[in-house]
Amino acid sequence: MPGRHHSAVDAARHAAEIIASHGGPEGDLATARAAFDTLREITADHPDEPELTRVAVCGAVRLAAAGRRGNDIATVRCAQNFLSTLARIEPDNPLPRRAYAEASVDLISAEAQAHGLSAALDVYRGVTALGDANRDDADLAAIRAKAAANLVALALEAGRPREARRALADLARLEAEQPAAPMVRQQHARGVFNRLAHAARRDTPGEARAALDALIDAVHRTPGHREIAEFAAEGAFTLVTGLGTRGHLAAARDAYDALGALARLPESGWGATGRLADAAFNLITDLCQSGDLDVAQLIYDELAGLSVAHDEDPAIRLAQAKAAANLALSHQHTGDSAAAGVIADDLRALLLAHPDDSDLFQIAAFLDEATD
Repeated sequence: MPGRHHSAVDAARHAAEIIASHGGPEGDLATARAAFDTLREITADHPDEPELTRVAVCGAVRLAAAGRRGNDIATVRCAQNFLSTLARIEPDNPLPRRAYAEASVDLISAEAQAHGLSAALDVYRGVTALGDANRDDADLAAIRAKAAANLVALALEAGRPREARRALADLARLEAEQPAAPMVRQQHARGVFNRLAHAARRDTPGEARAALDALIDAVHRTPGHREIAEFAAEGAFTLVTGLGTRGHLAAARDAYDALGALARLPESGWGATGRLADAAFNLITDLCQSGDLDVAQLIYDELAGLSVAHDEDPAIRLAQAKAAANLALSHQHTGDSAAAGVIADDLRALLLAHPDDSDLFQIAAFLDEATD
């Protein structure tokens, strides 16, 4: 009878405690595995005891964590397989299936690293099958979305863009099925960001910008969702930096303008403004290296205005100071001492307004020495 196996529950709890105590860096993974074997036996002997299921799930989750810390993929797989069994035995209980999905997220990354993407895909298919059988479980959908977002990055790094596109399609479908689940939307945005980050480093500017546009669309589709706005801002910054480094300066400027528009949205917060300043510095640096000082000056003027508007933010001040030093030196190298002097005066004024800012002082001293 459920609830009557007190001694079995106590023994299971003791086994789970042993697993927890040996799950840290100083623990003995073999001892944790032995305790887990005991926990599995107790659970199998008393399938009608609901409290045992909860304890067993807890023990399996702890074992999976211990396996991750010890970089022991076999241990993670052992815990995940057990949770899969529990989920099949108790299809109406959401706890085992959600724990199985969480363990699978970790296993996907571990399998990709140890045995390649095909092994990771096998694990992912198990999560998707469980999700398809429980479409009304929003929490499970969020975990499944996390797995898909991770898979986007793993597939692209493995050189298998088709699998990345399939994972992105899964994310879009999950969001359509769970429109009221914020974590599903957030993981969809993270998956798109993973696509963008890869494209910024390796793909054409058009492909990279398409990924940014998808993130911007997500921001407008979910107004007030700060996490998605932050993903979009980080994505725009990543695009400015990646394309600028690769010499696609017009596309980088376009992404910078998109970041400026994102920073003006109320849900973007201070993070987007800081990223805008960082992107401006990076773009100015790339423009100076390419010799396009007129455009660099325009971006610098915008950065200086941003610094004035957020005078209390030392990170934005620092971005302006570093950009001023780069731009002044670039003007000096072209023989335009007058333009270099104007920018240097800007930096000195910034230092006068913030005399205790040691970072500004060091940059100003460097510029004075370099232009003597």
